[in-house]
Amino acid sequence: MLPDRLADQIGSVLRALVRSGHLPSTTRIPGEIRVERPFRNARGDYASPVALRLPGASGSTPEEVARLVAAGLEECPETAGAGADGGFVNVVVTDAALAETVREVVAAGPAYGEHPVILAPPEGELGHRARFAHARLAGLLRAGVALDVPYAPDRLDAAVLADPSVRRLVCALAELPRVAARENPRALHSYLSEILSWVEEFEVSVPVLPRGDEPSTPAHGTRLVLVDAARIVLASVLARYGLDAPDRL
Repeated sequence: MLPDRLADQIGSVLRALVRSGHLPSTTRIPGEIRVERPFRNARGDYASPVALRLPGASGSTPEEVARLVAAGLEECPETAGAGADGGFVNVVVTDAALAETVREVVAAGPAYGEHPVILAPPEGELGHRARFAHARLAGLLRAGVALDVPYAPDRLDAAVLADPSVRRLVCALAELPRVAARENPRALHSYLSEILSWVEEFEVSVPVLPRGDEPSTPAHGTRLVLVDAARIVLASVLARYGLDAPDRL
């Protein structure tokens, strides 16, 4: 998935910097490079603290290392831009990379991020919010079919993917396989809460379906595919708790 590919690209850039002499040969590149979604107001779709945790990179400050890594990432195919901020490497991914993430989710369907472990169900409001959100998304899909909105994962509208709320949602969807593999109830609980926040923001800020006499457009079709991707992820998380994902409530 996208975060893992970005981590691999950062590792490749670091190794190239060592080979070129921009970083000392004593630099020890970590086997696992953290790539995470930044705080809401931070620049970029993803951030990595790798420059803050780079043993052996003597003679360079974390900010200097982050700038070197960001410059190297500019050449990577999935990177639209990169920068340094306080030792963090911030990355803006391309619309094409986001589109590929959405396609990966809908192509996998229920198997996306599949993992057999069933955790204790979330209690109270969170579980209800998740089941209700799934039902809302399923309802949007039914309405889209009734309105003949085109469902075409292979033809996603780049303008829709540029919307900040859409970018946040897609980047969060890409995290599920990594979160599920950890088998950590607290991490999955936090992930579910965050996904619900992004889904709810998306529903409020993005008009998924045509309104009134408005004709159906490729933009509506792209939003409908995003709805399906979010629905798949919610269903997958609910399954890990042994909960059903209702299409109606």
